[in-house]
Formats: sequence, C-alpha cells, structure tokens
Amino acid sequence: MTQLWERQARKQMETGTWIRALREERQIKPSDIERITRAIAELKGNTDFYVPHSTLADIEAGSIPSIHKLFSLALSFKLPLNDLLVPFGINPQEATSPCESDTTADVLTLQEPKVREPAFRFQLNFGTNVNSHETTLLKLQSQDLPILPSIVQPRIDPVRYRYAVIGSNDDSMADLLPPRSLVEIDTVQKTVQMFAWQTLRDRPIYLVWHSDGHTCCWCQADGKELTLIPHPVSRQLIRRFKMPSEATVVGRVINAWLPLDAAQTQREAAS
Repeated sequence: MTQLWERQARKQMETGTWIRALREERQIKPSDIERITRAIAELKGNTDFYVPHSTLADIEAGSIPSIHKLFSLALSFKLPLNDLLVPFGINPQEATSPCESDTTADVLTLQEPKVREPAFRFQLNFGTNVNSHETTLLKLQSQDLPILPSIVQPRIDPVRYRYAVIGSNDDSMADLLPPRSLVEIDTVQKTVQMFAWQTLRDRPIYLVWHSDGHTCCWCQADGKELTLIPHPVSRQLIRRFKMPSEATVVGRVINAWLPLDAAQTQREAAS
C-alpha cells in the first residue's frame, strides 16, 4: 500500500510539473492566470473558478485542482478542457463507451460534452439570408437564430461566443474566410497573440470593431496602436487604429462555416 501511495504522489508531482512547463512554454505568468480566472469567476458568479497565485503554486507542486479550476486553467492556456484531463488520468473517450455493471443490467452511456477548439477544425456549408456588403456582427435575436448552422444552435453561449457574417464585399482574408462566411468568435481571447506560426492558416484571426465597422483579419498590437493586416491577395489595405478610441478586438475567430457558393463568390471578388 505504501508503494501505491508513493507512485500516486510521484504521478501528481509529474502532472504539476507538466502544467508549469505548459504555462512557461506559452509565456503565461501567474499574475496572468490570476487576472484571467478572476474574470471567469466574476462572469460565472462563482469564486470556485478563481485560481490565485497560491493555488497555482500548489497545483504546480502536485495538488489536484477542482473541475472548476481546471476549467479556468484550460481557458487560460487556450486549450480544450479534455487536453487537461488526460494528464490526470482521465480519458474523455472512455466516457463515450457504454459501461455495464456486474450487479445490474442497466447500461449507462456517458456522452462527452462538446468543447470548442481554437482552430478551423471543421467547416459546414450553409445558405443564409443575410445580405450585407459589410461584415456584420450578429446580435443573436430570435430572427437571427435560423441562419446559424443546426450544429451550433444547441450550444449557443451569447455571453462568451459571438457570430458574424463576412460581408459580400469584404475579402480581407481572401480564401481563408471568403465573403458570406459565418464565423464564431471567442470573446475571451481578446489579446493579440504573437508566436512562431508555420503557415498562414496557423496565424490567429480576430474580429475587430473599428471606426469604419467590423473586420476579420490578422492583427498586430504595438502599445495602444492596433494594426489590421489583410491577406496578401486581398484588395484591402493595411490599416492602423488607436485603441480603444478607434478600434477594439471583439475576440478571436475559432470556427468558420463557408457558403455553398464560396468558389463563385471568390471569383466575383477577384473580378
């Protein structure tokens, strides 16, 4: 039994070391964790989501966090929650298989909750009645709901996630986000990230409100100046705005759905 406890203790220490290494790799300071998780706790109205510096130190030393704090850490690291469950010995895939008890014939099927992933992991063709030349941030009123893909409607979270339709005349992101695409915005990810991306698709795209409207584009923040960077083949110009008086970052684009006639729209935009 003593050996079992020793192995468990070593495993917990390894998990804490992994979390610390992940935090340092992403250049996230403990003060950043405090700030982000405090905002999450205030948004949720539950202090269990808050991860102060002392608690983070305990976790990195091997303490097992609660599910609330693990959720907040996942958001702070910009990772799906499932990615943080695995190091603690929890494989979410196992929860999707039927579990049969030896003492009862009842079969319980646990379904893994869907987690949004910060990347273009899937694209769904759709038709929409939104007819705007400019990129439009949807207000998600009752009349707006039918234009969202059916896969999105059951998981709408208007507090954190917003949706926008790329304008028919907006080719800022060229074929990455062609005109009339629907995009999902994570409003928690407002800080412009800079890292060594390998391809154009790896670079984060943000929805920005500015004095001329809304634009989905790459961004660069230099102090209080925000630079909007379009796709190289776009007809749009690089623009600079002062923050927050002239422009603010609404959030990061984490999913996109392309219109059925995307190819035709791209040809029209090119002409």
